[in-house]
Amino acid sequence: MSTPFDGASQSGTPQTRLNSLPADGGSGGGGGGTNVDTQRLDEAANALVELRGDTENVDNGADDDCLSASRGLNKHTAGGMAEGGSWATAGSLVTMDVRWGSQVLNLKRLLQDISDKLHTTSGHYTRTEQEERARQNSISTPFG
Repeated sequence: MSTPFDGASQSGTPQTRLNSLPADGGSGGGGGGTNVDTQRLDEAANALVELRGDTENVDNGADDDCLSASRGLNKHTAGGMAEGGSWATAGSLVTMDVRWGSQVLNLKRLLQDISDKLHTTSGHYTRTEQEERARQNSISTPFG
């Protein structure tokens, strides 16, 4: 599966490429500039937003299944109301569902935070590049 962070693929294996270093190695020193593909940053951010939505859908399904199982256990309790919750397992399912929901909320916050930071980074690079181009275009030389 390819992600926005995968570099060029040789022999069918995706290779990660950070900054402007080639995927096959090379030294970290040198005068080469950093090459940032802002479109790829935005694609990665949007993929995280989509994953966040998928996470919510999975969580909703897990909530429904867990509560249904808890009700089912309590429904067959002898000598008590179906909603009385006399099965310890039923209560534990609800407790685990609450814990699961807390973890899902944390994951969704992290996904949103990373997505926001990728969008911000992309915007900063784009703005800096535009400012640098404008600065260079404003430089007048005696050669025209």
